[in-house]
Amino acid sequence: MNTPASASAESSELDVLLIEDSDADVELALLRLKQGGFRCTYRVAPTEPELRAALQERLPTLILSDFSLPGFGGLEALEIATRECPEVPFIFLSGTIGEERAIEALRRGAVDYVLKSNPRRLVPAVQRALSEAQLRRDTRAAERRAARLSNVLQMLSGINAAVVRIRDRRALLKEACRLANRVGGYPLASISTVDSTSRTIRPEASAGISVPGNADGPPALGIADSAEGDTSISGRVIRTGEAVFCEDIGAAAIPISGRENLICAGIRSVACLPLTVDDTAVGTFFFGTVETTVFAAEEIKLLREVAANLSFALQYLDRKDAAHFLAYFDPLTGLAKRALFCERLGRVLARGEELLPRLAVSVFDIDHLSVINDTHGRHTGDRLLQCFADRLKSRCSDTERLAHLGGGTFVTVTALGTSSDTEMRDLHQETLRLCDAPFVIDGREIVVTVKCGSACFPQNGGTADELVQNAEAALKQAKTSGEKYLHHRLEMNSALAERVRMEFRLRTALQNQEFLLYYQPKFNMASGRIVGAEALLRWKDPERGIVAPAAFLPILESAGLMPEVSAWALKQAAMDSRKWRADGLPGLRVAVNISLADLRRRGFVQDVFDAMGELHNDPEWGIDIEVTEGALYGDSSACVHALRLLRTSGVRVAIDDFGTGYSSLARLSELPIDSLKIDRLFVEPVPRDKRSCTLVSTIIELAHAFGMTTIAEGVERQDQLEWLRHNGCDESQGFLHSRPVPETDFVPLLVKSAM
Repeated sequence: MNTPASASAESSELDVLLIEDSDADVELALLRLKQGGFRCTYRVAPTEPELRAALQERLPTLILSDFSLPGFGGLEALEIATRECPEVPFIFLSGTIGEERAIEALRRGAVDYVLKSNPRRLVPAVQRALSEAQLRRDTRAAERRAARLSNVLQMLSGINAAVVRIRDRRALLKEACRLANRVGGYPLASISTVDSTSRTIRPEASAGISVPGNADGPPALGIADSAEGDTSISGRVIRTGEAVFCEDIGAAAIPISGRENLICAGIRSVACLPLTVDDTAVGTFFFGTVETTVFAAEEIKLLREVAANLSFALQYLDRKDAAHFLAYFDPLTGLAKRALFCERLGRVLARGEELLPRLAVSVFDIDHLSVINDTHGRHTGDRLLQCFADRLKSRCSDTERLAHLGGGTFVTVTALGTSSDTEMRDLHQETLRLCDAPFVIDGREIVVTVKCGSACFPQNGGTADELVQNAEAALKQAKTSGEKYLHHRLEMNSALAERVRMEFRLRTALQNQEFLLYYQPKFNMASGRIVGAEALLRWKDPERGIVAPAAFLPILESAGLMPEVSAWALKQAAMDSRKWRADGLPGLRVAVNISLADLRRRGFVQDVFDAMGELHNDPEWGIDIEVTEGALYGDSSACVHALRLLRTSGVRVAIDDFGTGYSSLARLSELPIDSLKIDRLFVEPVPRDKRSCTLVSTIIELAHAFGMTTIAEGVERQDQLEWLRHNGCDESQGFLHSRPVPETDFVPLLVKSAM
C-alpha cells in the first residue's frame, strides 16, 4: 500500500502535487515555498486523469489545488484526494474561493485555504498542515499500538479463563492458539512441546495462516547442544530457555526453520517464548505477524505473562491447585479476591470480640481509573494496578491482610491499638501517602489519587461481609461528597440504597421524557439585551419533582449514561432554537455544556452538525458549546481537533469556569476558543476585594488580546455588574438578571429584552 512521504514542519524536503492550470501560479507557489525554506520536487496535474495518474504513481507530501479549473472543480479534486490519499494534507490555493465554499471545503476534508491575493499565508499554512498531518500519523500509530496491546490483554484474559475451564491438555493448547489468532490478532500461532526421548520439538496445536510445505503438519525440530548447531528459533528457545523476538525474518541472521515457507505465507516477524515447568523449558509458544514489527516493551511483557500462565497450567493441569489459585487470587495483582479475603477475615473474627483488638477494614479506590484507561490504554491501566499492588505489599508485611476487589478497588484490614479517632486519621493518611510519588509506567509518569472508606470491628459490623460492605458504603459516600476518606456511619447504608434507587430511575428517565432544559440568559453589557443563553439540565423525578444537576449528574457519569443525555440536550436545545426562530423571536445563541468524554467520543462532531441542521447557516442563531478547562489539559489533541471542526461550521466555543482548572495562559492563543467564562468564585468578591479585581481585569484584558469575549458568571449584585461593565467585560450571567427558567418562562424574557 502506498503511503505519503512523511514531512514535518521543520523538514525542508517537500513533494508537492499542484492541481493548477496556470504555469505562472505554479511558479509563484513554488517560489513562496522556496522562500519559506522548502526544497520542492513537484508535479502538476490540471485535469482529473492526470490527478489520478499522479496519485497512482506515488503519494505526495502535500497537495495544493486551485478551486476553479476548466472542466474540473476543486471539490471534485478534493473528493478524489480524500478517497485515494486521506493522509495527505490538501490546501486550496485559489483566487476565486469564497467564505461559504471555503467552509464547505474544510468540512469535506481540506485542511486550509489560502487566497492567491494573500500569498504570505501559504508557508505558515503549509507548516501547520504538515505539523497536524504528522500529529495525526503519530496519533494513529499510537492508537494502533494501543489496540494491539488491548488485543493481547484480552488474549491473556481469555487464556486465564481457559486454564480454569479446560481440563484436557490438548484442548487447552488448541484454545490458547485459537485465542492468540482470533483475539490477540496474531495471524499465526502455534504451540510445540519437547519429546524428551527423541530430543525434538513436536507441534501440538496451531491456528491461523496455513504455511506452505506443511501439508502433513509442521515437521519435528531438533534441539542442538550449542548455538552453532541451532536449526530453528524454537530449538534455540528450548536450548537457552530465553524468548526470541525477530522483527524481520527475511533479514534475520538467526536460523529459522522453514523461513521461505513462512515468507511465502506472508509472515514477516515472529516471537517465540518458552513454556517452562520447574524452570525447565518444555515447549514453545510461537507467534507470527504479517508486518515487520518492532515488538514494544509493553507487548513483550504481556506475551511473557501469557507464556508464564500457560506454563503454570501445564505444570498443574491435573492438580486442583491451579483452579484453586485462579478462583481465589487475582492473576493481575497476585492479591486475594473478595471471597478469600472475607474467608480469612472471618477466621480471625471467629476468635471472639474479647480476644481481638479493634480492627479497621479500609476500602480504597483509585480515582478516574477509567480516564487513565481511555487516555493511555487498558494495558497502562493494568500496569498501574500492578504497581499500586506492589506498593501495598511493600507497606504491609502480611499480604493475607490485603485483597483486590476488582477495578481500581483494594481492601486492607489493620489492627488498631486504641479506639481514638486520631489513630483512624493516621491510618487514612498512611493510605493516601501511597500515592505521594507518581507511578512510572513504561517511562510515563502518572499521578494518582485515591478515596478511602473504613469500617471498624465491632462497632460497624460483626462479620467480614458486613465490615467490607460498610467500608464500601463509606467509600461511595466519600466519592460522592468529594472527601478524601470517611468512616462508616449507619445512615450511609440508607444513602447508598437511595443512590442505587436513583440510578435505577435515571436509566429510564430519558425514555420516559423526564429530562428538561432550563435556560439562563446572557446579557450584553453595552446594550443590556439578551444575546445568548446557557441550556442547563434538570430532571423531573416522579418521586422528588425537579432535581438540580448536582444531585444526579455524578450518578449519570458513573453509570455511563452521560453520552445519551448530552446528545438529547443538544437536540432539544436546537429544537427550541428553531421553534423560537419560527415564532419570529430575536436571534440568540444557545450554549450546551459538553464533557471530556463527549469530545473524545467518535461521531460527536457529526452529532452536533446533525442537531444544528440549517441553524449553522444562520448568523443570528446557533448552538454553541461550553467545555471545562480540564478537557484542554494534557494530551488533548483529539479534543482540540474536534473543536476546530465544530468552529468551521459556525459553532462557538467557550471555556467554562475559567480560572479553576489547568489552562496554560500561554496556550490560549493556540486553542479554538471564542469566549472565556469567568468563574463565579472570582466574580463574587468584586469590587470589594482588590486581588479579585486585579485577577478579573487581567482575564478580561488577556481574552481581548486573543480576540475572545468574556462572560462573567454568578453576577448577583448591581455593584458587581457596574464594575464588570466599567472594566470591559462583554457579557454577564447570573441571578441578578434571571435564575435558570423553563422554556415557557424564558420566551417572555426574550421578548421583553427585545422591546
